Amino acid sequence: MTRIIPRELIKHLEWTPGQAPRSTFSLPPAAAPAQTSLFTIDDVLNGNIFYDTSMPQALRQAMEYATAQGIIANMPEFIAAKVKADKSHAFWQNWYTVLTEENIGIDKKGSFYTRGEPVLVVMHGGGILTPDRIQQAYDEGLLNNSAKYRDEEFDTLLEGRLLDGTNFPLHRLEEIQASRSVLPHQFGVVIPYKTAQETTSGYHQKKPFLENPLVIARTAGSLDHLETYYEQAKDPKGNLGNYHSFKNRDATVPQGRVLFVDGTNGGLSGYGNLYGSGRFVGVRKNA
Repeated sequence: MTRIIPRELIKHLEWTPGQAPRSTFSLPPAAAPAQTSLFTIDDVLNGNIFYDTSMPQALRQAMEYATAQGIIANMPEFIAAKVKADKSHAFWQNWYTVLTEENIGIDKKGSFYTRGEPVLVVMHGGGILTPDRIQQAYDEGLLNNSAKYRDEEFDTLLEGRLLDGTNFPLHRLEEIQASRSVLPHQFGVVIPYKTAQETTSGYHQKKPFLENPLVIARTAGSLDHLETYYEQAKDPKGNLGNYHSFKNRDATVPQGRVLFVDGTNGGLSGYGNLYGSGRFVGVRKNA
């Protein structure tokens, strides 16, 4: 049973713009609160797969199936389900798009790190890139194969909310590294952009993979499954991929794209073009 803590008991923890960041914080309630995941690994394993040569169309189909009571599997949920699945399961037979996006831009207020410095926000469980927003990015023209954002979209994201009023928790990378707390379906991890840029894009052996800050941000919420995932997905030489495209991307123009998980040792990837095919997993109870 989910217990609701009265706001009066925790309102002293709320964060306001301009205030120094805390290790954890709560945001004021908004019109549409972020959904806490009530779905199990088995629910994700039994989810329906939606593929289309149009990424926004594949995501739209998955959302229509899941409805507001369901979810689209994000990267931590997908990884947790993948390690439980037999190698004959569909999750091991192909690549998948997950409802996790990576957004880069400037932290103008220094809400998480240094004021005016670029940050990466790994957003799990739904963020800026809805089907309509992806289509809009196509119509406007992609930037570095990514959606070009308006400043207000990224600035609002750093406040822990979306323009539609949805709010969600945001955590610094260091908090995720130090804790194995249960995380909701929708949440974000903020990393200094330089840290993400300096990680190797490509194959990794076990220790570098498990300790990679970008891997940790991408799989936050399933870190207890990460070593098992490495052992199951690595190639015979012990290589497992973690790819990104941050090297030549300028974060002064806010932008983002979605993440993918390969069927085998290709691993985790943010290298895929936003314009292309999508393969999402829609999940709902008692499917």
